[in-house]
Amino acid sequence: SISTTKFGGKWHRLYAGADGWTFQKLEHAIMGYDGPTLLVIKASSKQHDTVTLGAYTAAKWERNKRDFFGVPDCFLFQLVPTLRVLKSLPKMGTRGGHYMYFHSNTNTQNLNPSKKDELVEGLGFGGTVRTPRLFVDCNLEECRASSKDTSFEEGHLGVTPSDDPFSSAFSPSGGASTTSSLHIESLEVFAVGDSETIMKGFQAQNHYRDIADSTLRNARTVDKAAFLGDMRNGVIETKAFAHRGQVDGRAHGCLKVDGKANGI
Repeated sequence: SISTTKFGGKWHRLYAGADGWTFQKLEHAIMGYDGPTLLVIKASSKQHDTVTLGAYTAAKWERNKRDFFGVPDCFLFQLVPTLRVLKSLPKMGTRGGHYMYFHSNTNTQNLNPSKKDELVEGLGFGGTVRTPRLFVDCNLEECRASSKDTSFEEGHLGVTPSDDPFSSAFSPSGGASTTSSLHIESLEVFAVGDSETIMKGFQAQNHYRDIADSTLRNARTVDKAAFLGDMRNGVIETKAFAHRGQVDGRAHGCLKVDGKANGI
């Protein structure tokens, strides 16, 4: 059973669509927070069926790990149209353990525009790095939910498959995994737990952001210094520092004009 103490106390919303409907805004809101979080998604199917589902995790979010991370203290859930909780499964050798996933090529390309990988962009739980069990794309528009993987208990998420072979939601027998493709209408992430847990989580996030801001300031200072150095050394053609050469020339009794020395 899932302990209700995980959700005790007052919830604090880390992110909602009103904060900015972009993956970068979502990333900024949750990165660095070191505490349990709850992802809640309200979505609709092509048949306009409403679905509310999401995931809980006790581990902090990490960016661009290129693989899964997290701890077994997590689960998937669905509230509408049916209540369902799918607990994590223990890792067995190389099988399972695919709990959390977060990846965006935007961050990678900002550092190196030529570097782009084939990993799916977005956040997810379970499955593989190309097809997570529960997946939100990097545009925050599409949610895909599958019924089976090796990291969480089996069970349908999203639209329940139909027994009618003429239905678009029909699922053939045989134990194959089924997938629901949903359009996201709202997405929220909450910090959950007791007051002390949430306070420590925000303290860790503030520290994380201070380090990130300091790193960015240092990078900008280095870039500016390197740029000015290149200008002075002629790597970047400019007349901004041409007067320095002329002044040097005067100091030696001549004036440099167009690279030629004229006596004074």
